[in-house]
Amino acid sequence: MKSLTSKLGLAVVALALGCSGCAAQRRLTIVSEPPGATVRLDDRIVGSTPYQENFQAYGVRRVTLYRTGYRTISKQITLKPPWYARFPIDIVTEVLVPVGWKDEKKVKIVLEPESGEVTTPDLDAVLERAKTFRLAEPEGPRPAKPNHDSPQ
Repeated sequence: MKSLTSKLGLAVVALALGCSGCAAQRRLTIVSEPPGATVRLDDRIVGSTPYQENFQAYGVRRVTLYRTGYRTISKQITLKPPWYARFPIDIVTEVLVPVGWKDEKKVKIVLEPESGEVTTPDLDAVLERAKTFRLAEPEGPRPAKPNHDSPQ
């Protein structure tokens, strides 16, 4: 009798735990054109496109994609909850009546090809400007002194 009571109690506890869990399945899918880009989600590199992961909370996320030969793209995406996941409805739909809600969010990002390498004239201008800032005084950068060695 004691064994039957303990088994029945264990079955009731297991049933209660099974029914009280969140039945919602949230999935984020990130795809890129072309595929194969490295995915950074918020502060961590998580894989390459196409990428999928389950998520628990809605809100703003930062997605950054890297791929050789293409410009790096970083976007903020907002994962908005569906009607059944908004407070206070979510207490009923996800806790009291777990029916297996599925919420799939898909983000597609098109990567732009890299425009090319930095040419020497562009690089010279950047290095000259860097030199000006390196020699700057507390008031700010001073104008470059004319080069008297160059022909005018």
